[in-house]
Formats: sequence, C-alpha cells, structure tokens
Amino acid sequence: MDRKALKGSITVFLSLACILFLSLICAVTESARIQGAKAQSANITGMGTFSLLSEFETKLLEKYEIFSLDGASEGSFQIQEINSRFEKYINLNANPKTGILKTLAFDPWRLELEKGEITGYALLTDNRGEPFYQQVVSYMKANIGVIALEEILKLAGSTDEIEKKQEAYEKSQSSSDGQLSDLEDEKQEKLEILESESQGSGTDAETATGTEGNPLTEIAKLRKKSTLEIVTWDKTVSEKSVSLSSQPSKSRLRTGNLDIETEHSGLVSDVLFREYLIRYFSSYADGKSEASFDYQVEYILGGKATDKKNLKYVVNRLLLIREGMNYAYSLSNTTMNSQAGSLAVTLTGFLGIPALTAATKHALLLAWAYGESLVDVRILLDGGKVPLAKDGDSWSLTLTNLGRVSEVLQNGAKGKEDGLSYQDYLRILLNMGTLANQKMRALDLIQASMQAEDGMSGFQVQNCIVAVAASASYQCGQVFWGLPAVAMGLSGTDTAFVQTASMAY
Repeated sequence: MDRKALKGSITVFLSLACILFLSLICAVTESARIQGAKAQSANITGMGTFSLLSEFETKLLEKYEIFSLDGASEGSFQIQEINSRFEKYINLNANPKTGILKTLAFDPWRLELEKGEITGYALLTDNRGEPFYQQVVSYMKANIGVIALEEILKLAGSTDEIEKKQEAYEKSQSSSDGQLSDLEDEKQEKLEILESESQGSGTDAETATGTEGNPLTEIAKLRKKSTLEIVTWDKTVSEKSVSLSSQPSKSRLRTGNLDIETEHSGLVSDVLFREYLIRYFSSYADGKSEASFDYQVEYILGGKATDKKNLKYVVNRLLLIREGMNYAYSLSNTTMNSQAGSLAVTLTGFLGIPALTAATKHALLLAWAYGESLVDVRILLDGGKVPLAKDGDSWSLTLTNLGRVSEVLQNGAKGKEDGLSYQDYLRILLNMGTLANQKMRALDLIQASMQAEDGMSGFQVQNCIVAVAASASYQCGQVFWGLPAVAMGLSGTDTAFVQTASMAY
C-alpha cells in the first residue's frame, strides 16, 4: 500500500469530520443565537412601551400626581401617531446599525422590525374614572402617615351614626309639624275666645294669647330665609359659573379597549381617595381663585353649575348634619328638656290643651337644635371649629337667646377653636357621597386646570392614556447557517416571530 495515499485518505476523512463537527457547532450556535434574538426582541418590545409611556404629561404629574400619556395630536385623539412613536422606539433598538452608530455597532442578532402596533390602551376616564382612582390611592398609600390615616378613618366611621341622627331629626320635624297642624283649629278657637275676653277686659292681646316672647316665631322667620345668606353673614360669595354640558362628567367619552388591574378597593381605599380630593382641590375655606370653580370640593359634592349653588348645597348638608347631632343631644339633656317643657307651659298652658303643650315642647327642642345648627355652620364658615358630638360646654345657644339667634350669629367663630374644622366636615360629606360622581367631577376640575396652562388649551382627560398593550413582528436573519446548509445540503430561511408587551402607570 502506498504510504502517501494512506496519509491522503486520512486527511480527507479528518477534513470531512471537521466539516461535520463545524456544521454541528454552527447549527447549535445559530439555534442559540435565534433564542437570544427572541429574548432580545422581547426586551426591545418592552423597552418600546416603557419609552412610549415615559412621555407622560409632566404638568399633570406636578399638579396632581397623576401619570398619563396625552394621546392627542393637533387637538384630536390619534392612536396612529402613538403607533408611529412606538415603532420608532423599537426600530432604533432592533437595528442598532442606523444613525450615527451604524459604523460602530456590533449586531449579533440581525433583527429586522416588520411591524410594531399598539393593540390596546386604557384611558384615565375609563369605567367612570377607575384608572384615576387606582393611581390616586396608590399615591396616597405611599405618602400618607399611619397616624393621619387613623384620624381620617375615625371620621369615616362616624358616617352611619350621622345619617341615623339626620333621619331621626327629619322624621321628628315632620311629625312635629303634623301634630301642630292637627291642633291648629282647636288652638285658634281658644285664641279667639281669649282675644274677645282680653278686649272686654282691656288686657294686651299678645299677653292674653301667649304670643309674646315666643322663640318659635323668630325661628319660623329664619326658616324662610336663605341659609347661605344667614351663615356667610357679610362675606362675599363667588359668582363663578361653568357650563356643565362640556364637562367630562356630563359628556359621552371615548373608551379604551384594555382592562387594567383593579388593585385597590374597599373602605380604606375610598377614604384615601377622598382625602386626596381634600388636599388637591380648593374649598370655600381656602379663599383661592381657580381656573373653573373656586369652591372645588363643594363642586365635587354638589355638581352644580355655579360656586354659589355648590356652596348652598354644602351649607344645607352641613346644617342637616348639625341638626341631627344637636337634636339627639337635646333629647338626652334633662336640663334642656325641663327648660323647653317650662316654656311650652308658659306659651300654651293657658289654653288648656295638654296635647298642644306637649307638641310645643317638642317643637321648641327642634327649633333649639335648628338655631344651634345655624350658629354651628356660621362658625365653620368663619374659620372656627365645632365638635361632632356636643356637650354642655360646647353648646352655644341658650333657650333665652333662641328668639335672638341673629345676634348670636353675629359673633361668628370667636373663641371656637375646639372640634372639627370646615375641611373635616367636608371629609364627612365626601364619605356620605357617591364615589363615581366624585371621581368624574374631580376629572372635570383637572381638565379645566390643565387647559388654563400655557399651550394646553386643547387638553382633555378622555385622551389621557394610562396603559398600553403592544405587539411587534420581527425577522431574524441567518448568521451561522451557511456552513451547515452547504455541508449538509439543508435549506434555511430567516426566522419570523411576534413579541407582545404591556405596561401601565
């Protein structure tokens, strides 16, 4: 055997073996590279959504701690523009050999973006402002102290008691009016007899009929007046008005097609959301001038078209709260009951109608609670404080002064520094209100405030994107497949795959 031929055959064998091993190595390397490209494309898609949402509206964040991407372009919502920006971001990362880095970049993945698309989005106003609520509660949980939260929850816990006492007062007032009305004919007959007798004897008619010094007469006059004018006294009330038909809460809004996770719910979350409303929106007590309503918390509560109507709504609600609480205290106070009974006898005992005397006593207690409540609301609007549940020391109005309650109202908040402030009572009213309305009315105010900023007159909360879902399709070019294709007779094509990503504030 020729030794040279033998050596040559061994060399060919080794060469073929090496080619096969190299082909195997290249095939494995190519497979690993493709898997790496898939992971890289997933990262790129995620980076695209992150980059897109990093364009959040900074002024909205600075003023209200809310993240959102303005989806409007030239005054209208443009999801196509959002798509273009998303494609731009992922294309820069998928093809690093573009732009100023094209001569320096090393790209082992050879990815080529075919299409990038926003497949879903959620808006700040979806589900009656639910994304807005979720962001607010997340922020408040991260920033409010435990002690402050405990104090706020105490106020929220008193809501049921307040509502029960309000109902009791309203029923008692209605019952008292009915009883006095039923006894009116019998009372008038007695009075006519006494008046005719007094004319014959020369006795003063007021003395004979018991109308002199009756505090119920003064209270009846006050009930006919505007409560708002009584309790604001000589202070000027804002006359601002806003067209409600153009507000988000009254409009048919655009909706997103992406559901976001509902992380926060329940009593604590609701209380934190309402605390946010107190802290980020002005009220009558602040005395601020705002872009839309000056009394913003009052608008969130009342939903009326003017500051004056909203304040009137809140004042009437505060009066009802105080009436319920004050009436409950007056019923439990034996001294007050005794004084009211004595005065009722003085006013009606001469008529000889026991039922009328009993009804008058009840009417005096109700009138006393009403007069005290007027004083309470006057104190609150004047910057003072009023305890939720009163005692003898915090009760302001005596039965003697009930007929001169206007004089007491003139004192305002002098020396009234113990109890709950006007803002505290606003917290109570918010806890008694409807959350869905409060969310949307707050968004009304946010939109108006943002539109007052320079260059933002077209801002609309219904265009604010708070979450996106996206997909991107890629082609992965071949790198190490050439040798296996030639040596093993295999054919190969570029690998195509689709990646999805989602992100929310």
